[in-house]
Amino acid sequence: MTNYKPRTHRIAASCFFFVCGFVFATWASRIPAIKDQFNLNEAELGAVLFMLPLGALVALPFAGWAVSVLGSRIMNFGAAIAYALVLLCIGFSNTIFLLSTALFLFGFCGNVLNIAMNTQALLVQEEMYNKSLLSSFHGLWSIGAMTGAALGGYTMKTGATTIQHFLIVAIVVTTLSLVSVFYLIRKARPAGEQKLFAWPDKMLWLLGAICFCCAICEGAMADWSSLYYKQVLNDLNRVSTTGYMVFACMMALGRLIGDAIIGRLSYKGALMLDGILITTGLLMATLLAYPITAIIGFGLIGFGVATVIPIVYSLSAKTSTMSTSAALAAVSTVGFSGFLVGPPMIGFIAHQTGLRIALMLLSLLGMIILWLCRKVKV
Repeated sequence: MTNYKPRTHRIAASCFFFVCGFVFATWASRIPAIKDQFNLNEAELGAVLFMLPLGALVALPFAGWAVSVLGSRIMNFGAAIAYALVLLCIGFSNTIFLLSTALFLFGFCGNVLNIAMNTQALLVQEEMYNKSLLSSFHGLWSIGAMTGAALGGYTMKTGATTIQHFLIVAIVVTTLSLVSVFYLIRKARPAGEQKLFAWPDKMLWLLGAICFCCAICEGAMADWSSLYYKQVLNDLNRVSTTGYMVFACMMALGRLIGDAIIGRLSYKGALMLDGILITTGLLMATLLAYPITAIIGFGLIGFGVATVIPIVYSLSAKTSTMSTSAALAAVSTVGFSGFLVGPPMIGFIAHQTGLRIALMLLSLLGMIILWLCRKVKV
């Protein structure tokens, strides 16, 4: 199946996680600029942002089927290139309609890449190493997000336009994808017909619910942390992406050491810790609305959400009722609904009561994760 060393396959798969996080954070870092460009209020911005998770949700049945039929290697490459191209389309959008359409496609391509890269990572984990690695793979996503946020802050500080910024990122992503695709694991197509839609079993529904809560919190940091820092905290000493950069850094750290944490606490223990950190971080960032407490709070949230999705994906892949890519797609369909309902929900609440109250209410989701993880059977 392969002539390369396991480490080579691991690095190649990791590159696509980096690409995914890098592109997503590139978009997230430019949300305040795009909000100003189109003169949107919080409710209007929430409605536009709704298109991204809608595209992601629509993509999931197709992604699970396509990866099962075509293989994760081909789908990783195709989705990564498409993701970069659609990012450019966002930059060139000059009407709300074009922006909304581009965001829908952005979410679609991003989630196809998500299923493809996680399926490839599980292949490396199971066939090359036979030990837990998925958290460290997701750590590369976070490093990509951290890099994207840092580059976004730098380009805004130097006065680069959104189009210039997105073009640089597209070139980097295309080059990295072209180099890495040749070192991904090739796997024969599975025998038998692959279903486009698969109904999750009870445990997959539970894992999806945990992922749902995490998705709203993680999406809130990507979509609203820059605006919270700019409008509520009004910190003139730092760029607006500071909060998201800290969040991304701590999420990267949590994922890079996540496999060790899981080994010591078990999947269930790690999930309980995640719920506690998410709740504490959100309350600290909103109840104590100072720049330093917000930065610490965002960091705790990042560390808290770090291992939720790797744990959920690892457990869902153990199901015997469907293929790995189909199980990931099924759980993600439930979980990524959080990215769908989060932006308009937060935008509506923020428009009525203020962004600070809207983010404060998300602390309830951390408590729900704590309650749900008690029912997880490992």
